[in-house]
Amino acid sequence: MLNVTIDTSGVAPNEAQEWVNELVNVYADMEIEDVNVSGNKISFKAGSSGMDDTEPEDIKTKLQEYLTMNEAFEAKSINVS
Repeated sequence: MLNVTIDTSGVAPNEAQEWVNELVNVYADMEIEDVNVSGNKISFKAGSSGMDDTEPEDIKTKLQEYLTMNEAFEAKSINVS
């Protein structure tokens, strides 16, 4: 699992939680754990089931794509490590 941190311009905790939950529905191979929403930051662990070679850039690309489809908040930066 990779650590994901999204810095935002501010988001309601329940909206951020729904956004992350829907991310799993859109990308069926994605797994999410340990979601934490605090102020202007959303963090969670993400990975792809059945894919041992998932790179941070793979997850970041999916997040950016999903933000384009479902812009629930403005992302100032996305860090995946």
